Amino acid sequence: MAWFKRQEKGIITPTEQKKETPDGLWYKCPECKTVVTTAEHRRLSYVCGNCGHHDRVDASAYFELLFDEGQFEELDANLTSADPLHFTDTKAYPQRVQATEKNTGLKDAVRTAHGVSAGQPLVIAAMD
Repeated sequence: MAWFKRQEKGIITPTEQKKETPDGLWYKCPECKTVVTTAEHRRLSYVCGNCGHHDRVDASAYFELLFDEGQFEELDANLTSADPLHFTDTKAYPQRVQATEKNTGLKDAVRTAHGVSAGQPLVIAAMD
């Protein structure tokens, strides 16, 4: 037995009145399909609370997890790859580096940062 009866059938909400969910609000585990908020997923250190699946994280997220209060200073942020061997494949190496930098927004695959972890000074290198 239903508690409420619908007065009208086929109610349609106009598109402009529909509420949109902001991107990045929810996280769905690729293993068990459990849905949680991204804030909760971040609080659990990017590990699914249901099945224990570990998500990949980029270097910035890794630094935020490992350094106390997420406070760190990136080292050599403008460091870029060099081509001392003048490597050539189907594309010249400098062209590959430029294309990768354009696609990822990163100057290099390895990022380094220093800060404090568990009260101790620490330097971390992480790959994206």
